[in-house]
Amino acid sequence: MAGVPTAATGRLPRLAGAWRPSPSLAALCVIAVVLFLWPVVMLLYGAFRSAPPGVESGWTTDRFTAVFGSDSLWGSLLNSVLLSALIIGLGTALAIYFAWLVARTTTPLRRLVAPMMLVVFAIPPLFFILSWVLLGQQPVGSLNKLFQVVTGSEAAPLNIQSWYGMVAVGVMKVTAVEFLLLIGPFLALDSSMAEAARVSGSGRLRTFLQIEVPVLAPSILGVVILGFIVGLSLLDLPLVLGVPAGIDVLPTEIYRYIAARNPADYAGASTLSMLLVAIVLVLLVAQWRVLGNRQFSTVTGRGHRREPMDLGRWKYLGTAAIVLYGLVALVAPLAQFVLGSLQPYAGVYTNLTFDNYRAVFETPDLFNAFKNTLAIGLVSGFVASALAVWISLVARRPSSSPLRRLPDLTVWLLAAVPGITLGLGVLWAYLSVPGLKSLFATTWIVMIALIAGVTPIATRAVGGAVRQIGGELEESARVAGASSLRATVGIVVRLILPSFFAAWFLTFVLAAGNLDIPILLSSTENATVPTVAYDTYTTGNTAQAAATFCLLLASIVAVAAIGGLGSLLARRYLRRPRGAVRGPRLQHDPGLVDHGGGR
Repeated sequence: MAGVPTAATGRLPRLAGAWRPSPSLAALCVIAVVLFLWPVVMLLYGAFRSAPPGVESGWTTDRFTAVFGSDSLWGSLLNSVLLSALIIGLGTALAIYFAWLVARTTTPLRRLVAPMMLVVFAIPPLFFILSWVLLGQQPVGSLNKLFQVVTGSEAAPLNIQSWYGMVAVGVMKVTAVEFLLLIGPFLALDSSMAEAARVSGSGRLRTFLQIEVPVLAPSILGVVILGFIVGLSLLDLPLVLGVPAGIDVLPTEIYRYIAARNPADYAGASTLSMLLVAIVLVLLVAQWRVLGNRQFSTVTGRGHRREPMDLGRWKYLGTAAIVLYGLVALVAPLAQFVLGSLQPYAGVYTNLTFDNYRAVFETPDLFNAFKNTLAIGLVSGFVASALAVWISLVARRPSSSPLRRLPDLTVWLLAAVPGITLGLGVLWAYLSVPGLKSLFATTWIVMIALIAGVTPIATRAVGGAVRQIGGELEESARVAGASSLRATVGIVVRLILPSFFAAWFLTFVLAAGNLDIPILLSSTENATVPTVAYDTYTTGNTAQAAATFCLLLASIVAVAAIGGLGSLLARRYLRRPRGAVRGPRLQHDPGLVDHGGGR
């Protein structure tokens, strides 16, 4: 009989229908399948089609034979692995060093590292790369010109469009991203273990390498694997710096199958994309298997201490590293873009003018691109952050439905899909359905693809905040008479508002500066600033591309200021006593729920 424990197990049998999802969970599962899973499935579908998306065709396996039999494929794959390994190896080492300086030492200027890394991260990757093109391009780059002035020679020793150029620029960008991911674990590290090692006679370097780094192994390994995945997926870096030097990687090969062939080979591009997705999935599975259920606790109930150490004279070496990184990764690129936006032509440092800015405002395509980018970035960021909160809430709540983990799993799957392959999957997904073809060449299809692309990042940004809120808060609200929706909005949403605003700004920056996804979906009607800037650069007008970046950066700063003000107001609202708003009767009311009589 239902509700009576069985003699064999002593457990309550599952009630009939208990596995059925709630309406909220069912709706979220439908959204997750359509938005996250469908493009990946259609990517596999496209690899077996003999015609472009939206055109009736038959099934074929010819492209598998042609793609995997190509000599260029394996060279591009090797280049992808080598480029990613070099960037992540060097970038991780620098990120660990800077995180250690900030969290564990008294190095001067260490408080400048976090905001500096945040600004470097906020610069869209394409524009960060273009700034170094203006700095190190042969023979007109600013650094080459400076070398000629100082030495009096005509030599141009720096060539940023090369292997070492790709690695150097990639390391500067990746260091900022990995520092922001590692600084939290480093700040949470208990210093008692390091002090015990020092008392036992271990030196600072040996203590750091043998005690602190192994304890932080899960965080470091997670960042390394995530970084290696991102490195394999890079398109803008090798497209701008590698292709001119004859260096191809898998993402540029995928792009060439579509952009450089007539007619475009969508099936070949889909086949290459599936290879890239398969490699990334193997890396994710490897991460899960390596970490498993191992425990790496560093904060316990015995008393947690985090006391910085004085490095003596060595602390000035850390200060020098901070200053050097700030100069090459932040000051030089920003100064070059401002200077480059005023140049009449690249490499000409006289007759500076604002004509490039006037050209941006007077060119209809550029002005429309700005409007599209701001609208797409803000809406994509908001929707992705809202979906991330919804997915995190569903994953956090107990449920007997087997569908409870589906939204979270689809987001994890999408995290393994590189940007350009996601754009290709969206093409197949929406052009293959007659009723959805009208979305092509509109801002809607770019927005949908970017929402899917940045939701995995938003989920990681808000997931921790959602998990920190105890379920007993909502349960207390329900017992007091509040509905499930009111308990969630009145308690959970109010408490995570700062994290939501942070995730919204983060995803806005990523969506506004993304090139990988819109490059396959954009046209003159729905172009974004990165795609227009890349087209402007390829036509040789780098000065106008620099002016475009300066205006986009000013827009991001304005949005950040508005978002910061909104976050500040939200924090003040959350800290305001409810009695100050409702009157003396509710002065001692805890809160967020009705107490029988309603409000």
